[in-house]
Amino acid sequence: MPRRRSTALLLVPTRASGWAPVAFALSILFARHSQALELGDLLAGVAAKDCLAAPVRADVRLTCEPACESAESRAVFLGKGETLYVEVQGGLRALVRPGEILTPEGGKAVAAKPGLTIGDPDVLLEDLTPFTVGSLKLPQISDEGVAEVVVTGAPGHPSSYVLIVHTIDPEQRIIVKTQYYRDWVGNLVKMRRTADVVEVGGHRRPGTITIENFRRGTTTRLSLAWREAPDAPAVLFEPGGLLQPSGLGWPNGK
Repeated sequence: MPRRRSTALLLVPTRASGWAPVAFALSILFARHSQALELGDLLAGVAAKDCLAAPVRADVRLTCEPACESAESRAVFLGKGETLYVEVQGGLRALVRPGEILTPEGGKAVAAKPGLTIGDPDVLLEDLTPFTVGSLKLPQISDEGVAEVVVTGAPGHPSSYVLIVHTIDPEQRIIVKTQYYRDWVGNLVKMRRTADVVEVGGHRRPGTITIENFRRGTTTRLSLAWREAPDAPAVLFEPGGLLQPSGLGWPNGK
């Protein structure tokens, strides 16, 4: 059962009848202030879990069904701090940061085109952005239970979406589900779920990410094999790293 918040009822003395119950407006303000502090603590905890002190790597297999443009592809994710380096085998390379996504073009690292995807169109680069306390604008708790807290807000940075709804595991401080709305707030276009969570580098990371695209009727699954990557080239977490070969090997030497 969800936990319910209560508003205190203050008894104040009156000249006519002694003590009388009064719905005291200040108590509502205190309740809202308390909720804001709890929400801030929750989001800060999620952000801390998503910020990596040391580099980690995921070898990623993407599969999509049914009738997708690309049934299967492979990628490498390198994460450090609030930065994610993305490389798709034989194709896209990108640097993903909160509020900034860069790709190589014309010998320079430039801002990526809005809506740029990785693999099949279900997965946008911005979907992979590490979470920070600024990821949502004016976030609010829209539902709260013992095992889940639902937080709703507009994107805090330029985005393809108008509304994002995160379902958070408050104990683990990780996002377990995300709903994405485009064009208007009632238009749910896709849903992301995480599963098979593992620990790497002292942080909890999803072993599986599933994205359902309701417009296209497709499902993309990312299977991620994580490991610590102390030897990851530091330049790959900077824009200049997009302008030279990454030197990253692929599983099975391919």
